Amino acid sequence: MKPGTTVPAGAAPWAQTASGKALALGRVVPHGAIDIRRDIAVPLGNTGRFANQMPTGVIYPVAQHCNIGADWILAHYHDHRLALGFLLHEGHEAILGDWTEPVLSAMQAQLDEMRQEAGADIVPRLSVKKMKRRLADPIDRYLHEEAGLLWPMPPHMRDLIHIVDRRMLMTERQHLLAQPPRRWDDALERLQPLDLKHRIKPMPPAKAAENWILRFEQWSARVRGDGSRPELTRGAA
Repeated sequence: MKPGTTVPAGAAPWAQTASGKALALGRVVPHGAIDIRRDIAVPLGNTGRFANQMPTGVIYPVAQHCNIGADWILAHYHDHRLALGFLLHEGHEAILGDWTEPVLSAMQAQLDEMRQEAGADIVPRLSVKKMKRRLADPIDRYLHEEAGLLWPMPPHMRDLIHIVDRRMLMTERQHLLAQPPRRWDDALERLQPLDLKHRIKPMPPAKAAENWILRFEQWSARVRGDGSRPELTRGAA
C-alpha cells in the first residue's frame, strides 16, 4: 500500500505551518498548502545541523548546508536542475525536523529490540528510515513540482546528490565539528571532502534562509524556462 492511501487526509496527523495551514503528514500535499518562503526557507534557516552539537555554540543552518552544496554542484556541473535538486534535498526537514543519522540508527536498534521482546517470529521488521521516507516523500514531491523538477528524481540525479551530500558531511566535520572521539563508518571515512574555496563559517539563520529562497526562486525560474536569469544577485554562501 502506498503512502497516503490508508486513511483520509482529514483524519491524518497534521502539523501547523508557520503560515497557519494544517499540513496532513504522510499524505499528498495539495497545491498552495505550503508557503515556500515562510514554511520552508525560514525553518531551514532556523534548523541547526548536527543536532546543534557545535563546539562554538553557534547554529549551523540546514539552509546554509543546502546552499553550499548546491553552489558547488552548479560550479562543477553547470546544471541548474542538479543544483536545485541539492538545494531541495533537505526541504522536508523544515516540517519534520532534522533526524540525524545516529538518532535514526539508535531508533532502529531500539525498534529491533522491541521486536525481539514481542516475538520476532510474529512481528515483521520495520525500518525507521523507510518510515521517515514515507513522511518526507509527499513534502519532497510538492517542493520538486513547485521547482519544475521531476519526482522521484532520476537515478543519476539522486545518486550525485547523495554522494555530494556525504562529501559535504566530511567537509563540515573538518571545518566545524570537534575532533571525532572515534572513526565514523568506513564508507564515510573513505570519502574526500569537497574542494571549497573558503572554510565554512556559520551564517545567521535569517541570512541563510534568504540565500536559500533566492536560489529557489531564480533557479526554478531558469528550470521552468521563463527567461529569468539564474545568477545570484546577493547573499552567496
